[in-house]
Amino acid sequence: MRALADKTAIFVGCVVLLLLSGQGHASQICWLLSALALSGFSSSFEGTRFATSCALIYLAAGCFSPLSLPGMALVLYDLTRTAALSRQVYAWLPALVPYPLILVHRPVEPAVYLVVYVLAGTLAIRSAQVDDTRARLYTVRDDLQERLHELQDSNAQLVESQDYEARAATLAERTRIARDIHDNVGHLLTRLIFRVKALQIVHKDDGAIVSELDDIGATLDEALDSMRRSVHTLADESADLPVTLNLLGQRCGIDDVVVDCALDESPPPAVAQSLIAVAREALTNAVRHGHAHSARIKVTDYPAFWQLIVQNDGTAGDEDRLDHGTGMGLRSMRERVESLGGVLRIKGAPVTVFATIPKDQRKGQGQHD
Repeated sequence: MRALADKTAIFVGCVVLLLLSGQGHASQICWLLSALALSGFSSSFEGTRFATSCALIYLAAGCFSPLSLPGMALVLYDLTRTAALSRQVYAWLPALVPYPLILVHRPVEPAVYLVVYVLAGTLAIRSAQVDDTRARLYTVRDDLQERLHELQDSNAQLVESQDYEARAATLAERTRIARDIHDNVGHLLTRLIFRVKALQIVHKDDGAIVSELDDIGATLDEALDSMRRSVHTLADESADLPVTLNLLGQRCGIDDVVVDCALDESPPPAVAQSLIAVAREALTNAVRHGHAHSARIKVTDYPAFWQLIVQNDGTAGDEDRLDHGTGMGLRSMRERVESLGGVLRIKGAPVTVFATIPKDQRKGQGQHD
């Protein structure tokens, strides 16, 4: 839009130069219209060789005819704008040619021609500078938006990491409480039960006392069973699959670990603990033997089974050795999965661990047997 306004003003100047010449030949008008047409093509195809060629054609032809001078201002604008945008020294040479043509052809009122030409060149330089500044601002804006998106992603990851850390701390506290209850309260209840049994032996001849001790013993047994159920519940809740897998990814020593564990419902504690153990061993092997730099953990909840995939970009050994290896870590992973009726497969290039555990444990174990 700015270039169109500039060319409109320059065209008015060209018409003034045409009127000052006092000739108004049809040939001179044709030169001006040709300059206008070629200038329009230059604007439409700006930045291409065709646009530059349009201006150079008029410039080359106009060097031999004084009738081209009024329209030369439009061509001068295009050549100067192209030179300013290209930032190449040689591009300024064609833009300087129209000025000495004033001395060569000696038109009427050469000072007016010079003023119009200088005005055209000045407007072209200003227009190029404005476009360049606008382009730089767009680039800065795009960079800022990209950095803003990166910061937002980093902030989201940080918040997610903090949530996992908080959840992990809560689970660790539950585990500690369960352990304390098991070690302290469970021990005290067990001692009381044994003391009651000892008293029953001591007072075995007194039926009333034995009966009361039986009631106390039954109450203590019920309390011990209730305590054990509570401890087991706390221990089972501590095996939070998404939280544990994310913590494994953060602490395994691999730079880039992506965890995808969006489950509609949590698997049973035994399955969760098995998948966690497999993922831990797979990441440990990726660091220790594969020297991996990135890894991906994905848990999928299918209608009939759970599937864990751990993939890394580390070096892979022989695929048959990986899938049927007898190392302690591989054997431990395989035993954990197969104890639940599942299947463990390991493939190389990239190293990928597949663990599949059926939801119907009895059916899976029957198929495995």
